[in-house]
Amino acid sequence: MRPSKRKFMLKDDPGNLLAPVFGAYRQRLSDGKYAPKVQALYFATVFHFGDWLKTEGVAPGQVRDRHVRQFLADHMPSCECDRHTRGDTHTNRAALHLLGRVMESTGFAMTRTLTPMDAELLRFDAKMREVWGYSESTRAARCRIVKRFLIATVGTQAIDINGIAGSDVSRFIIGDGTRSASCARGLSGAIRCFLRYRQLIGDDVTHLLAGLPRPPRPKPSTLPDVLTDVEVDTLLQSFSADFPQRRRAFAIARCLIDLGMRSSEVAGLTLEDIDWQRGTIRVTHRKGRRADILPLLEATGQAIADYILHERPGPACPNIFVRHRPPIGEPVGRRAVQRTMLAAYRRLGWDRTRVHILRHTLATRLLARGTSMPVIADVMGHRSLDTTVIYTKLDSAWLSKVSLAWPGGAL
Repeated sequence: MRPSKRKFMLKDDPGNLLAPVFGAYRQRLSDGKYAPKVQALYFATVFHFGDWLKTEGVAPGQVRDRHVRQFLADHMPSCECDRHTRGDTHTNRAALHLLGRVMESTGFAMTRTLTPMDAELLRFDAKMREVWGYSESTRAARCRIVKRFLIATVGTQAIDINGIAGSDVSRFIIGDGTRSASCARGLSGAIRCFLRYRQLIGDDVTHLLAGLPRPPRPKPSTLPDVLTDVEVDTLLQSFSADFPQRRRAFAIARCLIDLGMRSSEVAGLTLEDIDWQRGTIRVTHRKGRRADILPLLEATGQAIADYILHERPGPACPNIFVRHRPPIGEPVGRRAVQRTMLAAYRRLGWDRTRVHILRHTLATRLLARGTSMPVIADVMGHRSLDTTVIYTKLDSAWLSKVSLAWPGGAL
């Protein structure tokens, strides 16, 4: 008869294959202020993974990301280890994800197993970042599209650009005829970017670029959606309610509304980006790797200072906006910024789903106050005035209010 499984979780395991990183792992959990129960569950998973690696004959310096996938997908569902329980999939995955980060910082980096496709996409991503300065979200989206394209044309083998025909490109972008124009434009833009990258490294892709479908971009028939002054005031007042992380949410809202920042730019703000004496703020996460210095409005600065002084946990992280739940103190991502505003919309009973509307609103308000287009472009971080014009389209009723009388015309 097989011995029953242990009814308690291990507190330590000195003989475990991963014992050299236990100290750093424990410190990371402590710094992140994970609950004691969560720490115990995470360590149970790490102990289990270390024992499994040992049975597989894997040395500490030979741990690969594929071992994690194999452990979670193959071993855990059918685990019959005497001193380990299976645990839930989410906890196991989160514990091992954190383990990978800790191992990287302690010299036992978990090496990624790269396929030819992975290596190609990594090089493409690096070129997009270094040459064109695309944001992380744009790069990730284009890599996903290019991966689908390469799998459809050359499979998972080594990339041979000469084996790709113009018809392959057209077929992928146009599809079976049911694809929307906006979707086709997104695919075309990603493939064009990939071909430009291949051209930079010496490939002759002129014929592919020449035959690349260019779905037309329809001119918008409606004005961009913006908030009225009353709606802006109502939105800001919604943060006066008492709810968790209220000060952080209000400071984020002021950055978006007062400065027209993108979600990723707000998430990327650091303590060093603010010059309190000069009253300026440096935005360094704009598209195209630009760093702009903007005036820090009094209301915006007060909201940020209030958050830093009275709500922000710990000074260890250089980012202004950090997590308030484990791992506490680490930077928030752009999704957290977006969720902050969507929660405000829901509190007001709005059905709006876009945070970008706040950028359109700021641009339109600046124009209504008589601000020149070049200045608006600088505030918005636009390289081209054509882009700024899209943000500041106005209706004929507003134009009639600010138009001047024609010289010599009727009074």
